Amino acid sequence: MKRTLLIAVLAVSGFMRAQNAAGLTVQDTRSINDLPAAYNHVVKAEFKLRDVVGVPGKGNYSGMLTIAPWFDNSGNKRHQLNFNDGGIFYRNGLSSDSQWGTWSSLLTQSSDGRVKIGLNDPDTASPASLRVYSNENTLFEIANSVGRFQIAKVSCNGCYGGTIGDTVLRNLGNSHNIIIAQPNDNNDGGSFIGIQDATRGIWIKFLNNGIAKFDGKIHAKEIEVKADVWADYVFKKDYQLKSLDEVEKHIAEKGHLPNIPSAEEVLKNGINVAEMNARLLEKIEELTLYSIQQNKQLQEENKVLKSQSEKIEQLEQQIKKLLSSQK
Repeated sequence: MKRTLLIAVLAVSGFMRAQNAAGLTVQDTRSINDLPAAYNHVVKAEFKLRDVVGVPGKGNYSGMLTIAPWFDNSGNKRHQLNFNDGGIFYRNGLSSDSQWGTWSSLLTQSSDGRVKIGLNDPDTASPASLRVYSNENTLFEIANSVGRFQIAKVSCNGCYGGTIGDTVLRNLGNSHNIIIAQPNDNNDGGSFIGIQDATRGIWIKFLNNGIAKFDGKIHAKEIEVKADVWADYVFKKDYQLKSLDEVEKHIAEKGHLPNIPSAEEVLKNGINVAEMNARLLEKIEELTLYSIQQNKQLQEENKVLKSQSEKIEQLEQQIKKLLSSQK
């Protein structure tokens, strides 16, 4: 609407210039803020003090263009454009209104193709093609009939659920999901979503083949890892438990336990957490079986020792009897 109105104003101005080489006469009404009823069936250009008409922007002075297409409300509203050092601003009102509506800013593009939204932006050197600024919380929103997606820059603790300086993404409406989609569906690891900083570069990668890479530590209250196999197969009757002599020989030759990767392999390829936990449990369960075997062996040895001890005691009693009879 505003862009269309601006085009229309420029077209009318061009037409009038074509009809009258002198163009519109600018009236010096700098100290007057006329109500909408003061303009009837006229296109008028005026010189205004910016503060008098209460228009946002910069500088003391401004130029104002008013279009009043008709004499009363049946011809709809009067329209005003104000041009000052801070940009171009628009307001309107019916002839019966006691005051004009509020000023709003028209979007303008700089010579290098940049657009800024917001008042009193102190940053004049921003390289952004589109910049949205506010002195307080800044909120950018995309919405439709089922919800709103917000990007907020927080200036107070608790605002939008963040703390001062935070950038917050919020999805409000029928769903609260925020989805980041990768168009590469080849499952080849050729595309990723990354998080980076100036120290480590890209230190988190979510690849399109379902792999996530973290160059750093993970702190969590709870981690659940899905495993395809677990080590209880060790307790099955057909499990071939190596003898301790075999284990000792493997350690002497390989330098690590059977079915456990070497230090070189781990340093080169890393480990699969679920798989490694299963292998470590395998060793624990094997140790349990070795302990059970050793306990059985000790029990058998204790039985033998007890039997031998009873026999020795019997012999001692017999010897005592013999010695006593000889006296």
